[in-house]
Amino acid sequence: MPHGNSNTHSTWPVILVTYKLPPELCMKGKYMMLSMIISGPKQPGNDIDVYLTPLVEDLILLWEKGVDVYDAHRNENFNLRALLFTTIQDYPAYGNLLGYTVKGKTACPICENGTEGKWLSASGKMVFMEYRHYLPEDHPYRKQKKVFNGEQVFEKRPKILIGEQVFKKVKDIQITFGKKKEHKDAIPSKGYKKCSVLWRLPYWIFLFVRHSLDVMHIEKNVCDSVIGTLLNIPGKTKDGVKARADLRELGIREELHVVELNNKKRKYLPPAAYTLSRKEKIEICESLAGVKVPEGYSSNIRNLVSMEYFKLVGLKSHDCHVLM
Repeated sequence: MPHGNSNTHSTWPVILVTYKLPPELCMKGKYMMLSMIISGPKQPGNDIDVYLTPLVEDLILLWEKGVDVYDAHRNENFNLRALLFTTIQDYPAYGNLLGYTVKGKTACPICENGTEGKWLSASGKMVFMEYRHYLPEDHPYRKQKKVFNGEQVFEKRPKILIGEQVFKKVKDIQITFGKKKEHKDAIPSKGYKKCSVLWRLPYWIFLFVRHSLDVMHIEKNVCDSVIGTLLNIPGKTKDGVKARADLRELGIREELHVVELNNKKRKYLPPAAYTLSRKEKIEICESLAGVKVPEGYSSNIRNLVSMEYFKLVGLKSHDCHVLM
């Protein structure tokens, strides 16, 4: 980021990567083309289509007519054609590119109304607990109650819409771009909210996977949550009074509900299966502090372990990948 770790400025680079190259070459810097930079200070949101329109026009030209390119190996010109195979971004940008509201009860563009979220008042979060219907119909997890939400699941997975079906939903959606002209009542609270400019590409409707999620962000979030919960790091753990209150609200896991002591002045959290003692935390931290990896493989794990506070500090995305 050109502005360091500032949270008040957001700059979006749009980079094209040649995926027809071998895996060891396609992510090299000289084969990555910076097509544009969407300047901040705020993220573009739905207006990202305005910035992408010139790029989409060039991509249409590359597909329909192509461009003459010189082949230095054969010493001749040839007609080069290309297509946009997929986009890679994090989940919020996924919603901006697709034109779908990725917040609220129906936050998944694949499932849409097939999986609805549940609001947890104690934590103030929307959670999605209906995920077992993606398992095979005879999977034993479908019949288990106690280890999940107290219910059995026998529903089939939601049907995935093909490109033609999605395009029928969005083709007639009208939207006025621009932050100042935007009206809250004009944008739906859930579902599709615009027809993305990428639908102008002649082949976009026939692609099975049009958007891909950046694993780096997801993996780091999962790793931070797992480590924070295991080591009970303040501010990082997903277990606490609010999480236990949600269990009471859902009516599950009674053995983990908060126990109030001394006339409700103190609250005791019964230990869960993942709750570690001080000795176990020391063993984990000492084990990680003793890890040795080849040079350039990852950060020096020893420098990331705090034996004083029993936590990992300064984890980068690649470090999380190595740990996971």
